[in-house]
Amino acid sequence: MERHSIEAELRTETGKGAARKIRRNGLIPGVVYGRGNDPRSIKLDPQNIEKLLQSNAIFDLTFVGEDGEGEDDEAVVIIKDYQKDVIKQNLLHVDFQFISMDEKITVSVPMHLEGEAVGVRDGGVLQQLLREIEIDALPAEIPEEITIDISELEVGQSLSVVDLDLPEGIDLVTDNDEVIVTVVTPTELIEEEVEEEEDEFLEPEVIGEEEDEEGEEGTEEEEEPKDWE
Repeated sequence: MERHSIEAELRTETGKGAARKIRRNGLIPGVVYGRGNDPRSIKLDPQNIEKLLQSNAIFDLTFVGEDGEGEDDEAVVIIKDYQKDVIKQNLLHVDFQFISMDEKITVSVPMHLEGEAVGVRDGGVLQQLLREIEIDALPAEIPEEITIDISELEVGQSLSVVDLDLPEGIDLVTDNDEVIVTVVTPTELIEEEVEEEEDEFLEPEVIGEEEDEEGEEGTEEEEEPKDWE
């Protein structure tokens, strides 16, 4: 797995106001946590990580003292989570996780289908039901993707997680019975789409209708949305 060196400045101010100020200065807030370490609040240049958000890239992260005054220490981390603006898709916040190169971690790895299924040439339709799987692996042994050969897949056949041939040292976390890809007839696909449409238009059951008629309508408190920094 590819490794990248980045710097992040430690920060003491937290909250929405501090986060907005950080973003106005062209940086984003973040946090680093895990492996029994105290969480560390940071800010960093989003351009250093934006192209790697959906990968399992490993980062050699150097912590720089607040206001750039001297270097503190270093750590090996991966991106655990991130938030983007819904409209502009700007990166708003990133979570890093401390890792050790000698300890396995759980990550999601994308699936890549290779070849053309026999069943597709015979008129079938290919359906990919699973686009990534979870594995346990040492950081240096995490593959960028898992390739699965579908060239011999006939109409009516499918390949599941149990059929994967993973490199030695990588353990599956995803259930073995999960279907990755299948080839169905066009008729089966149409029937499936019709069933989904029918489910969407089913009239929902009205809960507490009798109470409403008797004037005993209840109220339900709405949970307040959780705001990110």
